[in-house]
Amino acid sequence: MRYLLPIVLTCLMISVNAQHDIKIKINDYPNDTLIVGYYLGDKQLVHDTLMASKPGRFEMKGDSTLNKGFYLLLTIPDNKIVQFLIDDDQEFDLETSNNTLEVVKFKGSKDNQLFSEYVSFLAKHRPKADELREKIEALELDDPLRETYMNELDAFDRKVEAEQNIITKEYPNSLTAMLINSNTGIDFPDFEGDEKEVKMKTWQYYKKHYFDHIDLGHAASLRTPFLDKRVKYYLKNLTPNMPDSIIRSMDYLLEQMRPAPETFRYYLSSFLNEYIQSKIVGMDAVYVHLAEKYYANGDAPWLDEETTNTIVDNAMDIKPVLIGETAANIQVYLEDETPLKISDIDYEYLVVMFWAPDCGHCKKAMPAVVEFYEEYKDKGVKLLAICTKHRDKTQSCWDMLEDKNMTGFINAADTNHRSLFKIKYNVKTTPKIFILDPDRKILMKNIGGAQLKEVMEELFRREREGM
Repeated sequence: MRYLLPIVLTCLMISVNAQHDIKIKINDYPNDTLIVGYYLGDKQLVHDTLMASKPGRFEMKGDSTLNKGFYLLLTIPDNKIVQFLIDDDQEFDLETSNNTLEVVKFKGSKDNQLFSEYVSFLAKHRPKADELREKIEALELDDPLRETYMNELDAFDRKVEAEQNIITKEYPNSLTAMLINSNTGIDFPDFEGDEKEVKMKTWQYYKKHYFDHIDLGHAASLRTPFLDKRVKYYLKNLTPNMPDSIIRSMDYLLEQMRPAPETFRYYLSSFLNEYIQSKIVGMDAVYVHLAEKYYANGDAPWLDEETTNTIVDNAMDIKPVLIGETAANIQVYLEDETPLKISDIDYEYLVVMFWAPDCGHCKKAMPAVVEFYEEYKDKGVKLLAICTKHRDKTQSCWDMLEDKNMTGFINAADTNHRSLFKIKYNVKTTPKIFILDPDRKILMKNIGGAQLKEVMEELFRREREGM
């Protein structure tokens, strides 16, 4: 059965009350405390703690409407769960027993009753379907009984699907229908071409239609157990792990979510937080895009002006040094004060390293950088080491070159910081390493000294293969 749900869910239909009043009765429940929780993305959070007015009697009541979506009751101390959904209709009675929490009765909620009957239908037929699957798995592929059992299982699937079709057609706006639709598979057309072409077309079609049966702009979607899993699968499994592809997928999701402001806010914030902290080289392009397109344009009104400006300003600092951008042609100075621009250097690949003599991480990385340069200096690779010290501290740069075995590099500094390299290359920590092509295009950045060999070999491979 493709549509069996692992847990008992309950839903509510539409009403226009501006308050909620949910009366809860749990027979044979000895505790005077009941936890009310809800889903939010991939989390389960506490909404309220209810105290019993009488044994097993609780009430959720308030002057404001509850956010739509999945909620749950958590019993103490057994941690048993009753799950239910809330829509606009927020006045109803819920009754169950501590001994049989899977059986829930509702009064005043048509959609709850509808879904309860649907879940009961599945629970009644599931044992037979499970039994058929076990029999099929135990048989050899050529056993004639296998086809008989497969036909019986297929008939059951059709029966389940027929029940689902009745609900979705007769009650299309119900949350029950929404939940059923969220588990509906995608029907693929027949694609033409060789095996490789068919696989590609199938993948493209699957990605394009992945959310056909899920309304990302529905107010209740954020508070469901399925939406976050779907969003993550779409980004991690159906989107190539490249900044441009991720950006396109995120833009698609966010635009679909705009009709549901809370969902839009949750995922815009989540995406930004994920990529501002990403350790994967090049993924800062995603952060820059989100900051520039959404935060800079007022799409995050929940933040104060100072926080928004910090996010946008940080992104604008990063933008000039994204992979693929053309690095600034800064002018620095050799030890004898000879000026040197990057464009003055003849190279096939230029490693630009910003470092400081009192930097502990630089000290650890330098042996690997020296070893790398000795191996690659005759292969078209040059290394420009720019010390970040200014004014009277610049001398400490030159004093450390021999001690760190850096005398073979092109060593430079900028005593008065006329080049503004810290701004133009976003140098906030050291060491900071870039690899540039002859047109100063940034091929790689923010890599450690120990990674230089591996990265350079990859660049050589791409060059050989014309990538």
